[in-house]
Parts: sequence; C-alpha cells; structure tokens
Amino acid sequence: MKQHKNYRTVIIEPSPVIQEGIKLFLEKSPDFRVTACFADLQLFKSKPVKDDVQVVLFNPASVKFYRPFNVRSLFDAYPDVCLIAILYQYVDSETLQHFDGVLDIYDDGSVLPQRVIKIIESAQKRNDLTADNIDLSEREKEILISVARGMTNKEIADQHFISVHTVISHRKNITRKTGIKTVSGLTIYAIFNNLVSQDEL
Repeated sequence: MKQHKNYRTVIIEPSPVIQEGIKLFLEKSPDFRVTACFADLQLFKSKPVKDDVQVVLFNPASVKFYRPFNVRSLFDAYPDVCLIAILYQYVDSETLQHFDGVLDIYDDGSVLPQRVIKIIESAQKRNDLTADNIDLSEREKEILISVARGMTNKEIADQHFISVHTVISHRKNITRKTGIKTVSGLTIYAIFNNLVSQDEL
C-alpha cells in the first residue's frame, strides 16, 4: 500500500480565485494538506503558521516589497521549506533563482500535485548534494566552475596552468563525489551551491 506524504502547504497568492484553485487541486491528493492561505507575504510574516510548513507556493510579485533581501531569508523560521513560484507573468531570473521550482497556472490542474511532488523531490536531492559540497577540494571547485562556464578540458588546463590529464582526473573526482555525469547537471550543481551565478553562464 502506498504511503502518502501529507505535505503541510501554505499558499501565498493575491488572487482569491487562483489561491482557491491551487488549493482545490492540491487537496484532491492525499499527499497535501493546505494549512493556510495568504494574500501576500506581509500577511504571512505577520501571522505565523503554527504547523511546521514544508511547502510554500507563492506568487513572486509578493516579493517586491522585500526586493533587497534573499527570498529564502524571509522564511528563516522554516529553514527546510520547499519554495515554489506561482507564475502567470514575467518574473526576472534573479528572483526565480531563490525558488526550488516553478508552477505555471496554465498547466493542467489534474497533474498539479504530481508536479509539486517532483519539485519537492528534486529540491531534496539538491539539498543532499549541497551537503556533500564540502567534499570538493578548492581546486575541484575551480575546475567545476570552469566546466559550468562551458570550457573545454584544454581551455581549463590552460587557464589553471595544469595538464589536460590533470583536468580529466579532477573531473573524474568531481563526478565520483557528486554522482553527476553530465555537464548540464554539474552546471546546475554549481549554481545551487553558489559556485557560479546564472549571469556568468
């Protein structure tokens, strides 16, 4: 028999129609329990939720008042929360990089719970990888940054004044430690571990 997750979820969205629609689709799944809904981030901050919140879905437009801050720092009371952006308009990539995933309100509502679960599981895997980041040596981090920037082994070797063979050796060690084999996967790892920003790529 399948074990249900029962994720405790908060929705922060100014539109009551969208707020109720998301709540309705999520609560059709036994994996979710929407514990509270708020029109904006200020209300959420002024009325703390007593339950341990595991998932927060909110419209990034609610962040404008707090723009100078890191979005994640606004949820310091919930350090392990999975933050998911509700999108139906343009949001800059700098804001979105603080979220674990994105939901488009034009997506099929019947698959909404499964999409949210995939985002949560992906965030948990990234968090596990972040915990392993201390295993990478400073040199390996430098090589990883170069890989994320799209450099070839030869270019990396020239930049760091090492042989191509040494670059390959470092890359093997990085793959072994992170468990990631593709360049795109290593790039995502580098972004989420703050080794490189999206603007640099």
